Amino acid sequence: MKICILTTVDSPFDPRVFYKEAKSLAKVHDVIVIAPSDEPIDKEIDGIRVITVRKLTNKILHPITMWKIFREGLKQECDVCHCHAPGGLFLGALLKISKRSKVMYDAREHYPSLIAENSLFPDFVRPLVRFLADIEEKILIRFADVVITVDEILALKYRKHHNNVYIISNYPRLELFKPDNLNSENGGIIYVGGLSRDRGIYQMIEVANKTNVKLICVGNFTDELNKKEITDFLEENPSKNVVFAGHLSHPKVVEYINMSRLGLILHQPIPRYIHAVSIKLFEYMACGKPVVASNFPEIAKVVKEADCGILVDPTDVDEIVDAILYLLEHPEEAKRMGENGRRAVEEKYSWDKMEEKLLELYGRLK
Repeated sequence: MKICILTTVDSPFDPRVFYKEAKSLAKVHDVIVIAPSDEPIDKEIDGIRVITVRKLTNKILHPITMWKIFREGLKQECDVCHCHAPGGLFLGALLKISKRSKVMYDAREHYPSLIAENSLFPDFVRPLVRFLADIEEKILIRFADVVITVDEILALKYRKHHNNVYIISNYPRLELFKPDNLNSENGGIIYVGGLSRDRGIYQMIEVANKTNVKLICVGNFTDELNKKEITDFLEENPSKNVVFAGHLSHPKVVEYINMSRLGLILHQPIPRYIHAVSIKLFEYMACGKPVVASNFPEIAKVVKEADCGILVDPTDVDEIVDAILYLLEHPEEAKRMGENGRRAVEEKYSWDKMEEKLLELYGRLK
């Protein structure tokens, strides 16, 4: 079977797109990844053909990027279009109509909320954007033969509109995430992911200053408005403890986590985070790092069951500081929690188990 993975927003080497799904599917099928990128690529990498189109920085011009991805998709003779996010699903629907290919929709976020939070939209119009994006997704999802998502909360949402919804959780690949504590003894704290107010960047900066511990932020600003707001804040409130490493390759992210002593997840209490579990939680756990994480229901379920960290109110800086200092001042306890987290990933939260489910689903699409 020939599979075309389409994404209009992710990098071609996004961890889920390339390192998990594409690599797993390539064990059995022919796989092509078509994605936007600053770097022109059209070659085979690790048995996967990767084709990129130029990513336009101005978000208003995003439809041009989508058109280029659709044009590349038309050139391929694929049996299945594996589509990420509503933009990819829209292109998959067009390809299904024109080429009779099957469509698998990979829905790993609450996209209507995510789209509405874009800085392009002023606050007063965001409820309308969320409403329209929700209607659009409900219409497009009818073109999908199978829908996969990452957790039970999202699965319940999509099962209201589709009969074939399955959970393929976004767990880490054990072969990539291996504990290595050789350089972590004098390490600091790490955050991996998008940088924005909603993800707790201001609390993290304040925590780094109050603990006098280096904070490494690995990831991009979620948009230009967030970038300007945060950089302006740091110019007015300079900190020697905060380092922005930017976007890194998947293997490099593992190195940075391993050089740290604990991982942070300080998502703020907004609807799309309260009932979600971030992949970074499992990545920290896979590297054997204890976590300090927002005390939200789904995150708490994992952390309490594994006994792998401390849950905090993400809006309470003093509580976060106390949790971090406790772990830094009790290295044996931190080590025990880190080992518990790694064990939980090995036994329950590894991509290896998801790979089997994904290949089984594709086997049914033949």
